[in-house]
Amino acid sequence: MRSVRGLVPSLPAFTWLCLFFLLPGALVAVFSLGESTFFGTNPVDLSALSLHRYGEATSDTFRIVFQNTLQLSVVGTALCVLLAVPMAYLIATRLTGFWKYAAIAAVVIPYWMPFLLRTYSWRILLGDHGPITGALGVDSLGVLDTLAGAQLGVVYNYLPLAVLPIAVALDRLDPALRKAGRDLGASPWRVFWQVTLPAVRPGVISAALLVFIPLMGDYVTPSILGGVKAAVAGQLVSSSFLESQDWALGAATAVLLIGLVLVVLGCAALLLRLVSSLLRVVRPLDLTARFASTGWGHDFWGPGLRVFGIALTAFLWLPILTIVIYSFNGGRTLPVWSGFSTRWYAAVPDNHALVSSIGISLQVALLSTLVAVIVGTLAGAALARAARPLRRTLLGLLLIVFITPEIVSAIGLLLLYVAAGPGLSNGVLRLVIAHSVIAVAIVAFVVQARLSSLDPRLSDAAADLGAPPHAVFRRITVPLAVPAVLAAAVLASTASLDDVVASSMLGNVGTTTLPVFVYSTVRNGLRGDAAAASVGVMLLIAVAVVAIGWVLRLRGQSKSFAEGLVGQ
Repeated sequence: MRSVRGLVPSLPAFTWLCLFFLLPGALVAVFSLGESTFFGTNPVDLSALSLHRYGEATSDTFRIVFQNTLQLSVVGTALCVLLAVPMAYLIATRLTGFWKYAAIAAVVIPYWMPFLLRTYSWRILLGDHGPITGALGVDSLGVLDTLAGAQLGVVYNYLPLAVLPIAVALDRLDPALRKAGRDLGASPWRVFWQVTLPAVRPGVISAALLVFIPLMGDYVTPSILGGVKAAVAGQLVSSSFLESQDWALGAATAVLLIGLVLVVLGCAALLLRLVSSLLRVVRPLDLTARFASTGWGHDFWGPGLRVFGIALTAFLWLPILTIVIYSFNGGRTLPVWSGFSTRWYAAVPDNHALVSSIGISLQVALLSTLVAVIVGTLAGAALARAARPLRRTLLGLLLIVFITPEIVSAIGLLLLYVAAGPGLSNGVLRLVIAHSVIAVAIVAFVVQARLSSLDPRLSDAAADLGAPPHAVFRRITVPLAVPAVLAAAVLASTASLDDVVASSMLGNVGTTTLPVFVYSTVRNGLRGDAAAASVGVMLLIAVAVVAIGWVLRLRGQSKSFAEGLVGQ
């Protein structure tokens, strides 16, 4: 009976992801074996399959691009995790009450801000006429349009993704373990290395995955801050499909990108296992015991963490505040401050293309979130309640969605749309499908986390009293999951409103979203009205989150909503 109860809610997720994720992925693999026709009715000739395009995709030029991709991703992931651990430790162990939630908000809110805005803001800060260069009294820092500039951008953009899972893992660690270590005379430094860090290793691994996977497919940040010196694999894939029309080469590059991701993950897993075995044998971290007698750890650890937390919060918020302030710039170009003015906000209604893009973004976000909430909530219930074989299969499928760079999923859907013909030619429908694929996984994991924390005897008791499965789900499961579902809806809609990669590849004439419109203006300098509109959307998201939280607070469910927003 339990297996049947788990099968029914999982069917929509299996069907949706098989149609719009696995099938497109298979098309990418097949098209990579063909030859691009360029001007033919079919983009790729599949009459004579070969590995020819893989040879071209491994040429010297492509190897440099893959090297840039790997460097930005590996170094960016390492830096994000290193910066996230002390911040998460501060949030979970040193802050309580209001200050704890304030610190979480200080980390989470910048990630909800429009991706392009917070990225482009670094061009203002580090530009020739920017605040930082002006404060230092130099003409240029030499960071923009370099690999270092791209590295700075990716660390900034993905750092919140690393902080949250580590903070959640630390928050679940029994404080009595740390207290026992201190009672035995260990310094805070030694307790951290020998008790805390090993216990939160799953959180660290989750943080690394959450940063590394999207980094491997991100080409927007490198293109804005790194220029031609930071060309990455995602750019090659995108240009092959949208510019050179060499779809076979683009598909082969995408397959190689997936292969590179799997190789790195495999090497990381092997390295982690070797390090764990080594630590069990030699215990080198016992060297930290020397700090116990000096008192250095006791004197420095607490204040040092707080100073670090303040500095990291300033790092996360400086670009946000900068772009908000510069949206009131009265000058012709946004990066050069010419005085306070609201001219760009007044100009937004007159820009019909901009207004249309806002409407398309809101429409796509609403529809894709609706699909994701329905399918993802059912999948989350299956993950929490289904039999083990079914649960593992569904979990594996959702994890595959997570570890696939978005650019690969996007080109797979593009191939599917072309093959489907007029049936999938509507631009809004295309974007709704694309945005809902990853959103389904987001909703499923958030809802699963909420339902797993509940007492399963509630639904079992209802079933024992004769309630059919659909009644148990509707009257027991759904009401208890409402805060998590709303939190997941916020995350899904935010991801949709912020999407550039899939939206730029899959939209057609008349369905340009706001991020794509903004990205098209960034190359020649961000327009003031585009910045003003993006700030308006940012405020809309903030107001919506506050309103939902306020309503749930009246119902006594605000804590569950907040936990859902941070992945608990």
